Amino acid sequence: MAERRLLTESEMLNTIRNGLPPAVAPKKIAIAGAGMAGLVAGTLLMDAGHDVRILEASQRVGGRIYSVRAPFTDGHHFEAGAMRIPHTHKLVFEYIHRFNLPYNRFVNRLPEDLFYANGRKTRSAEYDRNPELLGFPVAPHERGKTAEDLMKYAIGPLIDYVNQNPEKNWPIVIQHYENYSVDAFLKNNPFGRSLSAGAVDKIKVLISLEGFPELSFLETFRDILLIFIQPDLRFYEITGGNDQLPNAFVPHLGNRLLFGKRLTRIVQRPKKVSLFTENPVSREAEEFEADRAIITIPFSVLNFVQIEPEQSLSYLKRRAIRELHYVPSTKVGIQFKNRFWEQEGLHGGKAVTDLASRFTYYPSHYPAGVQSGVVLGSYTWEDDSNLWSCLPSRIRVGETLRCLSVLHGPQVFEQYMTGSSFSWTNNPYAGGAFTMFKPYQEKEFGDVISTPEGRLHFAGEHATTTHGWIQGSIESAIRAAHEVHESE
Repeated sequence: MAERRLLTESEMLNTIRNGLPPAVAPKKIAIAGAGMAGLVAGTLLMDAGHDVRILEASQRVGGRIYSVRAPFTDGHHFEAGAMRIPHTHKLVFEYIHRFNLPYNRFVNRLPEDLFYANGRKTRSAEYDRNPELLGFPVAPHERGKTAEDLMKYAIGPLIDYVNQNPEKNWPIVIQHYENYSVDAFLKNNPFGRSLSAGAVDKIKVLISLEGFPELSFLETFRDILLIFIQPDLRFYEITGGNDQLPNAFVPHLGNRLLFGKRLTRIVQRPKKVSLFTENPVSREAEEFEADRAIITIPFSVLNFVQIEPEQSLSYLKRRAIRELHYVPSTKVGIQFKNRFWEQEGLHGGKAVTDLASRFTYYPSHYPAGVQSGVVLGSYTWEDDSNLWSCLPSRIRVGETLRCLSVLHGPQVFEQYMTGSSFSWTNNPYAGGAFTMFKPYQEKEFGDVISTPEGRLHFAGEHATTTHGWIQGSIESAIRAAHEVHESE
């Protein structure tokens, strides 16, 4: 095996544009999973001349990019999975442009955003002028500060230190602070900037961290906070559904994409590796022998795959497969006859509440010529999602309507047309929405997750530091494709 490559962003962009060099000795390659990581790696390797098979358990591509279209009418959908793309994620846009896919702004926030907490309702602009409107019991010296102000105060020294020399200082930050949970860092701040319980509650409710108190602070700092506290960050969505991105790979891959192939067993031999699959419906079993295999399925699902010999995986890899944390997430989409929220100034934007629904996102783009609209009525994750994952879809829709009626009045019941929901926790091919480390996991598992083991290579958002984003899946796929291409 050649030494692992640490590819720069420009090298990854070059790989997308120009491909891998032609294979000198083409290999037989099996890829488990047809999410973005499997599709990107498979396409790059196939185009370089390798014999590729992509094995997918379900009947669709895309993994956790999933645009739900039924039971909605008028060409509507809602994004059960990845729903927004930061403008800084250049690898994603490289593929969007390559496939000539239309895209539009995802309006993440507006001055008209609704805030509802502690029985009080206000608008984002009003709240910014008077952060005490929502009645959080903050300490006297914390009054007059928004949740973003409080968070920036708490993490300011850390941001300054990382920005001085990111490459040198980030490993030092991991060494010193990776044992902190979100709650511990904010309440027992190592920089002497501890916040009161009321201020921490304000941050958790209004910056979508309420489900995350016991997760790694550094993971949250990197994956969420640095993105959401950047005022100039722009988000986009693919017009008509983000599933068009994975679907664009399908015609080129053709019969190399095999559906209904749930991975059950992996056997590593000195010169070959075999992936065994079972059809979830017919129970038909098959074996796919290859020179190399790329495993892109989440570790939560890989737990149920028998790997032989067991010692062909390192101790830390086996631990990572068992222990890696996946965030539960549930979304509820509801179609209404008319877009009544637009009369309230919500052309996009969101509602943030301490109700069970937590987050509501309003569309800013619709199919042409229609009056109806689909709202992402409830978006919850981590502990907040556990309230929803046990409920049948009908009850999720009903409870979401009840929460929306607190914000918009009884018209939500009159305007209701249909609804649908999706829980990633309950999906047998996902086992959660995305990876987020718990304290200590970054240091123990950070490099281990993506390290090849014998003839097995690993990709997926969990195999990068860009957890929970399409960009991470693509990064990992390009890295794994290079590894396989350059292997003996």
